[in-house]
Amino acid sequence: MTRCDRYGVVGHPIGQTRTPEIHALFAESTRQDMSYERFEAPLDGFEEFALGLRDSGYLGLNVMIPFKLDAAKLASDLSPRARLAGTVNTLKFDDDAIIGDNTDGIGFVRDVTVRMGTRIAGSAVLILGASGAVRGLIGPLLEETPKWIAVANRSAGRAQELAEEFGVEAIEFDEVPAEQFDIIINGMSIGPAPAVDPEAFGGCALAYDLSCAPEPTPFMRLARQGGARAIADGLGMQIEQAAESFFLWRGVRPETDRAFQALRRILEGAAAVR
Repeated sequence: MTRCDRYGVVGHPIGQTRTPEIHALFAESTRQDMSYERFEAPLDGFEEFALGLRDSGYLGLNVMIPFKLDAAKLASDLSPRARLAGTVNTLKFDDDAIIGDNTDGIGFVRDVTVRMGTRIAGSAVLILGASGAVRGLIGPLLEETPKWIAVANRSAGRAQELAEEFGVEAIEFDEVPAEQFDIIINGMSIGPAPAVDPEAFGGCALAYDLSCAPEPTPFMRLARQGGARAIADGLGMQIEQAAESFFLWRGVRPETDRAFQALRRILEGAAAVR
């Protein structure tokens, strides 16, 4: 009996990712014979763990925090966007080569501009946080020609480093209300709301949290309090970045609307039972 092609997602922790459901829908809709599993790797052993999966026959991996920098170091060949970001969220095992890509940014851009119909070109964009996910966003955002991009982080030094590397600006949290931002993106982990005054959202066309949870995150509640005109979580980005990974692995680009609707129903069901 022929065994189907195997893929997976690696992180720590790994329990809440929806990528197995997303890739199962993609495989079904495109008639691809493949499986996709969750793996929790040890914090100090990503390289050995990933190579072990490759050697046992896995053809590719999605990579979650905190391993995106480790994945970039493991890759023997980086895509231009992964090289710019310095982080990798997708690995493809191709004979002896390990191809590293970063699909986070293009996933975000497609969700915002195509599904949500929000214009990035000419917009003032604020990014909260300086994580690996944020690094993956900035290059694709710059390609959309925004008016300007600012980064704010709890550690101002990390925001400044990121700003200098990508040619954007760094600002302090208490400086945010003095500016007018069209799009505000939260790249911090789920937890207390960022230390931003709600009035910062008064003229905001879109407040977008990269996290995805059954219920509105503290950032989303803060944005609603401040009057943001549209508020979104990161489900659409997760689906679009997964579609780009799927295309890298399988050479087929899946349609994403059905996956978005199905996963939204799953999240709403999880919220209803709480």
